[in-house]
Amino acid sequence: MGFTLESLKEAMKYMVESQGFDRVLRKMKLLSATPGKVVCEMKVEEEHTNRGGTLHGGLTATLVDVVSTAALLYTERAVPGVSVDMNITYTSAAKIGEEVLITAQILKQGRNLAFATVDLTNKTTGKLIAQGRHTKYLGK
Repeated sequence: MGFTLESLKEAMKYMVESQGFDRVLRKMKLLSATPGKVVCEMKVEEEHTNRGGTLHGGLTATLVDVVSTAALLYTERAVPGVSVDMNITYTSAAKIGEEVLITAQILKQGRNLAFATVDLTNKTTGKLIAQGRHTKYLGK
């Protein structure tokens, strides 16, 4: 394993505490990690919402990107890769105050490409909020 659970926590902390865009996720918490699977949670707050008062689609895309990359780091190869394709299906809204579970799973990691799926669900009801698919180029 390239990363330990502690080093994964540190890497994620480093990302969200930066001055870059990933700082929008500073309130996200890592709940668990097993090889190729990472589960995080985040409470939707006003700063995470669109004008309709629900989780912003752009933030949802960022969650898909960052948490799937964390799952990729928590594999034997431990390479973050570079995004080549990402799509998201939005199925329901998450309102202010709701807890969201973000579960990323690496479907396949080949020589050059990795494929991940990410489900965002309401922690209380289990209702699917969004599902993302992320393809990353790993290099040689």
